[in-house]
Amino acid sequence: MEDIVEAYNSGSSDNDSEITLEIQKRDGIEKFSRPPTSQNEIPSFDKQKRKRSISLEGMKVSTTVKESINSCSSYDQTSTGIQKKVRGYISKREKLNQEIESKTKEKSLSAINEEVCKTSPHTGTLLSIPNRIGSALEDTQDRSRPRRFNTIPKRQIIYLETKHVNGVNSILWCGSFGQVLASASMDGTVRIWDVFRSKKCVRILHHDGAVKDIQWNHNRNNILSGGYDRIVKLTDIETGTVIQKFPHSQIVTALRFHPSQSNTFVSGMIKDGIQSWDIRTNKLIKESKKFWGSVNDLEFFPDGNNILTCSDYVVRNAADKNIVVWDFDSLTAISNQIYQEAFSCTALRIHPFNNYFIAQSNANYIAIFGMNKPWKLDKRKRFEGHLVNGYPIKCNFSPEPDYIVSGDSNGRLYFYEWSSSKVIKKIENAHKGICADACWHPVLNGIVASCGWDGNVLIWG
Repeated sequence: MEDIVEAYNSGSSDNDSEITLEIQKRDGIEKFSRPPTSQNEIPSFDKQKRKRSISLEGMKVSTTVKESINSCSSYDQTSTGIQKKVRGYISKREKLNQEIESKTKEKSLSAINEEVCKTSPHTGTLLSIPNRIGSALEDTQDRSRPRRFNTIPKRQIIYLETKHVNGVNSILWCGSFGQVLASASMDGTVRIWDVFRSKKCVRILHHDGAVKDIQWNHNRNNILSGGYDRIVKLTDIETGTVIQKFPHSQIVTALRFHPSQSNTFVSGMIKDGIQSWDIRTNKLIKESKKFWGSVNDLEFFPDGNNILTCSDYVVRNAADKNIVVWDFDSLTAISNQIYQEAFSCTALRIHPFNNYFIAQSNANYIAIFGMNKPWKLDKRKRFEGHLVNGYPIKCNFSPEPDYIVSGDSNGRLYFYEWSSSKVIKKIENAHKGICADACWHPVLNGIVASCGWDGNVLIWG
């Protein structure tokens, strides 16, 4: 027995097989195995069992880790609602529009809130006729003294306080009497100016983005405005309340009321073409998405059957789809072969009496077209001298259309004579930067309002 114990304690490192000790007893042979002292002494079946146990334990650990990770990720997705999505493509123009919207919101809100308190309190109605306009209307009733707009502005006569925070895109006198003046700005506001009484802003109408265009309705008590917030608002200027809102799918760039249907207006957008709306039902009547480029401006023909639009569409040195004539009832294009030069147009105006319309071209001149088919370009006559340089600069006729006024990319005002197409007056440094729009007063002789990207609205006479 002692020999067996000594053999058991000493062990055998050379033997890789299982070490067994046989003890002979009366009942038979009994196998006694001791635990191996080295790794080499591990029996083969024990190695396989150990490997299986380790692999099973590893599989259990890995599965538990995966389950915990999946549970955590599913918990994060379900609890926080955050899911990774592929970001869509955003064009440069959309990025620029988003930056402009954010900047205008940040810059203008504080300044506008301060200036709301500075608006002039007005007693009575805003649309009451001032004494200066009333006396001018009395003079026109005398047939012995015919109404003539033969005076060209020479200097600035009225400076309107509380200017816009950002640039002004458009200005428009109210109706056929011009009691007040409206201005649309990049600071997200439309301001109503009492020019001839208090010389201050009397109403501030708000948008959530830059305002591109404005239009007075036929009754001259409501104003239509639209811009970068993709909403067209119809607002009562007496109370400042929004009557109706017309949501659009894209940025609104141009607005016009139908000349004979007072409850219908047409809007132009950057991508989705033109749309016609009914104010009474607040519903979309017609739309045309087959448009080429962004709508820069639009005008109704005097009979209201056709619409004239201009866009920024220029492809391969050709602008055959720049100026388009549309049928109002169906909003289908009638002709797109009107202006075939390699320049886009920024503004359109129809001659009040003659069968002509003009277009402000980026080629730094104002082109003349006929109102009858095929709407030919007058190649012998144009108004040139001012600079456009790709900016949205507008032009306008005088009430008796003997003259045309135009803005300039260098801040100048240009006055042209219709008959000779010559520059008869040029005002240097009218605005700091770009002079975007200018319009004649409908009653007073030689009174012109102008606006620019410096935020100022100026009155010249």
